[in-house]
Amino acid sequence: MNLAMDWTSMQSVFILLTAVVIARLPLCPPHFHPTQLLNLFFSAVAGKVNNAQRSHQQQYIAGNLALIIMLGFILIIAAVIQFIMIEPILFEFVLLLCLLQWEKINLPEVNLGNLEKQTIISQIQPRTLRDLDQLSLLGLHKASIENLCLRNSYQWFAVIFWYVSVGIWAAIIYRVIQLMAYNWNSKLTVNRHFGRPAASLQLLLTAPTHIILGCTLRSLQRATSPLANLNKQAKKWHHFSSGFLLSSFAYSLAIQLGGPRKYQGSMHRFSQLGHAQPAQRDDINRAQQKLTLALLVWLSFITAISLLISIR
Repeated sequence: MNLAMDWTSMQSVFILLTAVVIARLPLCPPHFHPTQLLNLFFSAVAGKVNNAQRSHQQQYIAGNLALIIMLGFILIIAAVIQFIMIEPILFEFVLLLCLLQWEKINLPEVNLGNLEKQTIISQIQPRTLRDLDQLSLLGLHKASIENLCLRNSYQWFAVIFWYVSVGIWAAIIYRVIQLMAYNWNSKLTVNRHFGRPAASLQLLLTAPTHIILGCTLRSLQRATSPLANLNKQAKKWHHFSSGFLLSSFAYSLAIQLGGPRKYQGSMHRFSQLGHAQPAQRDDINRAQQKLTLALLVWLSFITAISLLISIR
């Protein structure tokens, strides 16, 4: 009986660890990831529903209705999959594999200088809406590191947080909302009002993850930056939680992140974060190593807490 209770309490951790290991293996190219189907679907929905000729209020209402209907539709599909699979363990495992998506950047072994720009752009352009062509090589280094930090926070750490905290259905709901917010990005002029509902929900659901991940990255620094500096910089960012995360990441790498960026030719002004040192080529690899280390810290902590609960 005790062994059964121990297995039940550790079951979610075993599922999570197995899914994490398999999801990190280079088995599936990014453009074949299951979430790409949802990206295509949500983009098509926005093209049909979001009418720029309507008033701002009508676009906002349309965004709310689209979010509710699409979320309900995806949850019904997930419920059907659960019914077909019967075994809850298999359902959670398969869904976690579909939800988790680790982002990385593969740099050439030899520094190609300016020729490296297209290599970096080709990898990060499909997952960012920023205009990259006019950026310098140093600007691309910074954009790459910001993209790695935020995308992996959205697609890994937040999924893990909601799965461990509430369960697989919370992780599904979060990830679907995150994908809608990405495809209906309110930074783009055409989605400024239509995408606001999804963006607001994503901001709310990712705030705990950003703060916890920011604290994790801060703890991995050799020389810990004053918390007051992080708070000060985060308050100047357009969203406190993402500003806190990026500021912590910038300080942990001893580089500068943030600054202005363009979306569809429109300039958006953001504050500078971290140190004054510009991001270099090697910092991209250091950033990926730091995020992997933060992931190991999270998984170790989750496993340790689960073991303590099962022993008790």
